[in-house]
Amino acid sequence: MSGPEDSAAKMSDMEKKELRDLVIPVVEGIPLPILRSTTGWEKHIADLRKMELQDDDILLCSYPKTGTHWLWEVTSMLLQGKAEYDPRRKEQLMMEFVDVDEMAAMQSPRILNSHLPFSMLPWEQIRDKRIKVFHIYRNPKDTVVSFFHMSKGIALRQKVPRPLEFAEYFENFINGRGAYGKYFAYLQQFHKFTQENPDVPVFNLSFEDMKKNPLERVKRIAEFLSVSIADEVCEEIVEACSFQNMKKQAEKKEVTKGETRRVTDADMYRKGEAGDWKNYLTVAMSERLDNMAKEAMVGLPYVLQYS
Repeated sequence: MSGPEDSAAKMSDMEKKELRDLVIPVVEGIPLPILRSTTGWEKHIADLRKMELQDDDILLCSYPKTGTHWLWEVTSMLLQGKAEYDPRRKEQLMMEFVDVDEMAAMQSPRILNSHLPFSMLPWEQIRDKRIKVFHIYRNPKDTVVSFFHMSKGIALRQKVPRPLEFAEYFENFINGRGAYGKYFAYLQQFHKFTQENPDVPVFNLSFEDMKKNPLERVKRIAEFLSVSIADEVCEEIVEACSFQNMKKQAEKKEVTKGETRRVTDADMYRKGEAGDWKNYLTVAMSERLDNMAKEAMVGLPYVLQYS
């Protein structure tokens, strides 16, 4: 079976030049967040590719701001068999920001999570060990709005002289100049991996479906995890993992020694709504994304839902 496709291979010379001009790191054609705490990106990604996975590892994959925190908390509670919050923050098990030796010391089962493309992850072990993989996605219009507010919050706290306005941020988003690159490219590479590796157990779910019927989704997630759990416990998990309850609980999460809080709880938990894009995107912006989606989503199984 083949591995994930190199995203940089398809780039035009103009796109490559635009990426070289960015002030954020660009690794293998993908812009990545400004730097990690210890090692540089190139070494860390090399370490990730060789990372030893455990048979009971669970991997949560997503483009940023698509519902990963919600899914991480739900998964954690289902594995515990009760609606009890993990004292750790999701970022403490985020593969791009935790060194491999630290992850190796973590107690299993590990609920690892990442926004990195599969080509930067230990995909061969994911394939060979048939690691259970969750993939959560969200419509790109709400995604860009949520990503903008998180990025702006970070920029303001870091005293960036002139944080990007939304129109500028939108241009970076659709052209793949923001952190983690192009939204549609992420969906395409994930689908390509699943098509080439059909034995890997993958659970796809959308942010919008989770919002519409969280109890049904929690039960389906439990089934995928092979967890036997009572309906009333699922109901308790849904309540505990409501947006407002998670936002309150986030303030109590532990911070490990040396951990950098580049992203605060205020950045991470803003509204948690579907349809907020209508307050930010112009008609022209909305149409541009619609036209991009019409072409980019051909052959993909993911259904983009707009409120």
